[in-house]
Amino acid sequence: MTRIPSLDAPSPEGVTDPACTLGADDGRARVLRWQRLAAVTGPVSRRIGPVLEVRYPLDAGEELESLVTAERQCCQFVEWDIIRRSDTFVLRIAADPERPDDIEPFAALFGAATNEG
Repeated sequence: MTRIPSLDAPSPEGVTDPACTLGADDGRARVLRWQRLAAVTGPVSRRIGPVLEVRYPLDAGEELESLVTAERQCCQFVEWDIIRRSDTFVLRIAADPERPDDIEPFAALFGAATNEG
């Protein structure tokens, strides 16, 4: 498992995917929101094949839900799910198994670029 880079870490290259409908400025603003959430909550991520899982503490719920709602609009080429467990939220981003590379920009953003499966 890998910790998500802090807000102070440089933004990863290639975060914006060509299939994403956000413009460059909106994309940077969205990445900044994800990085701010990571700086405050310290989530942990892992990638298994075409699936990325990111664990957040329960206090991340409101902003996490807001971000995922926004991502579902612009990045429909992957599935976005939030699973609530007793002590954590699990963000699950899944690419089509036929197109596993679609998960790459998100794996880079969340610091889980190494394929574990």
